[in-house]
Amino acid sequence: MVEEKIFLDFQQGKIDSLYKNMYGKLILYASRCLGEDASFMSEDCVQDAIFKTYQMRGELQSAATLKSYLYTCVHNQAVSILRKQMARDNYLEEQDEAYFQNSLIEQEVLELLFDSIQALPEKYRRLFDLSFEQGLKNAEIAKMLDISESAVKKQKSNMIRQLREEMARRTDKDYMAVVMFLMMLRQ
Repeated sequence: MVEEKIFLDFQQGKIDSLYKNMYGKLILYASRCLGEDASFMSEDCVQDAIFKTYQMRGELQSAATLKSYLYTCVHNQAVSILRKQMARDNYLEEQDEAYFQNSLIEQEVLELLFDSIQALPEKYRRLFDLSFEQGLKNAEIAKMLDISESAVKKQKSNMIRQLREEMARRTDKDYMAVVMFLMMLRQ
C-alpha cells in the first residue's frame, strides 16, 4: 500500500515519496483553505506543515495519523496566515482612515488660517508672508521694512493675536497651536 510506504519512509527521514504522492494534494487543500486572495501562500503553508510534521515524525503511529497530522497542520497554517493577513489589512485600513482624517483636519485648519490671514490688515499680511511663508528672520524683515527689530517682534505678536482672535471668532475654538505646529512642519 502506497500510504504505508510513505509512512515508513517518513519515519526513516526520507521525504521523497511523501512529496511525490501527497504534495500536490496538500497544495490543493491549502489553496482551498486560503481562498483565492491568499492562495499564492499555499506552498509556504505546505512547506511549513511538512517541516512541522517531520519534526514530530517519531510520535506518529501510522499512515493515517501521518496523513491526518499533515492535513491538520496545513489547515492550521492556513488559518494562521489568514489571521495575520486580516490583522495586517485591518491595521492598514485603520492607518489609511487615520491619515485621511488627519489630512482632512489639516486642510480645514489651513483653510481657516488662510481665510483668517486674508482678514488681517495689509501690513500684517505682508509680515506673515515675510516671516512664515518666506522664512525670513526678524533682522532681515526689519531691514526690508526699514523698521527696528523690536518693532518687527511687536508687530508679529500683534499679528498672531489678531489671527488667533479671527480664527476663534470663526470657529469658537483656539487653533493657533495647531496652526503654528503645521507651519513648523512645512518649513
